[in-house]
Amino acid sequence: MAVPQTFIRLLAPWSEGCRLAAEYGSHSGVVFEYACDNSANGRGPLGRWLDAAFLRLSGGSALRRQIEATKKLLLGLIAERRSLGLRTTILDVASGTGRALRELCRDGALADVTIVCHDRDPRKVMQGRELVARERLGNVTFAVGDATDPASYLVVNDPDIVVATGLFPLLQQDAAVRTVIRLAFDHLREGGPVLYTSARGRDSVAARWDSPVAPPIVDRAEETVAGWMRDAGFVDTRTLQVPGTDAIVVGTKPAA
Repeated sequence: MAVPQTFIRLLAPWSEGCRLAAEYGSHSGVVFEYACDNSANGRGPLGRWLDAAFLRLSGGSALRRQIEATKKLLLGLIAERRSLGLRTTILDVASGTGRALRELCRDGALADVTIVCHDRDPRKVMQGRELVARERLGNVTFAVGDATDPASYLVVNDPDIVVATGLFPLLQQDAAVRTVIRLAFDHLREGGPVLYTSARGRDSVAARWDSPVAPPIVDRAEETVAGWMRDAGFVDTRTLQVPGTDAIVVGTKPAA
């Protein structure tokens, strides 16, 4: 059962995380970024204790593990391309605030990579633009786009890597998932990989913080998604699973 919004508002004067959740919504980019920062803030010792509990119970630990797993995989894929003397454009079609990619850029690991972030939520796009401006990440851009819309894949340079983590569990219809896979295949450069998460790893305690108006989560077996990827033309599909994270399904568009 979701934690009532009245309870979150009750704790808002004490816990910074609860204040942000009450003001912006539990599933907002603001709360997502706060959970990733993982720095408890609140009014006095009690407020900081409550905020630390919020960061634990709101699924922040799982978010941070997922980001680290995604970063590690991306670094490996980009290193392979660099070894071949290839430059890289990454298209994230359901980026949110682009946390994993921004962290890599802040660390200097993607200075030579062009990153295009699209999300259907204009609020997250605006927040992403504010963050990259503050962090001075000139190689990252944000725009509004829907992963099921062909226009969202029309970028200046065809992407070498397409990313969509956290998206498929939110899509209610299998047909929408298959549309995203097909569009990625159509617009990805030959030899390029895609990264998808097929199910959302959930903590029974953290799930209580889910908004009662949030769409239901649809967990799909990794092999089901991999099969749809192969149907679209992807090869070398494989699943990477780090304990405590969502499984990442990877595939490659073959060279002609």
